[in-house]
Amino acid sequence: MRKYGYSEEKADIVKCKTESDFNSLTSNNIENLFDDFKNDKRNRTICFINYYNSIVLNHDNINFSTFIAQWKIRGMTKEAYSYFDDNFDILEKEIKDKKDIDSFFVDYCCENRKEAIFCCKLFHVILPSEFPLIDNYIIKHFKLNNEDKMTAYKIIKRGYDLYINKNEEKIKQIKLILSKEKYHYIRINELSNYRILDMIYWFKLARKPAIDRK
Repeated sequence: MRKYGYSEEKADIVKCKTESDFNSLTSNNIENLFDDFKNDKRNRTICFINYYNSIVLNHDNINFSTFIAQWKIRGMTKEAYSYFDDNFDILEKEIKDKKDIDSFFVDYCCENRKEAIFCCKLFHVILPSEFPLIDNYIIKHFKLNNEDKMTAYKIIKRGYDLYINKNEEKIKQIKLILSKEKYHYIRINELSNYRILDMIYWFKLARKPAIDRK
């Protein structure tokens, strides 16, 4: 097994937890979740969704200072992310050609700090149907806090794959609900299944008090 391999048993736990979280959601639950966020003036949900769609769906150029700020990646130095601005065409080609997140992480994201969250988000932005998103809230939600972040990522990715493969009808139901005109800004039919899972988790977990996310 590679250094950042995963346990099938732990991946199955993620799959079961995802089933528990998603399969109990009704149409009203989903609509209420999205309506609450759209109407909450305190958050920047629409702004971020528009940003996400611009770099993922429209393939707009990525400015990594903005990327770091929008994804709220804290502690990454300007020197570190400027390297990605200066070399993005080469790095993007490597990601697309090799699709090897382990070697990319070791080669480009480990020199000063282990920027696993940054690495995973970048892979998703470039290959959204092949690599899911991840953040610390998701890692904590699946009780993978004690795992190396890249190992946790592999576990979650495999768990998501197991869930998506077994729950096509639920994914279709979510897409149908979010195809309503009032959700046009989401562009649901252009999003990967990974993004759909992440977006709903983002909305659900962000509504919890901080103490509940520990």
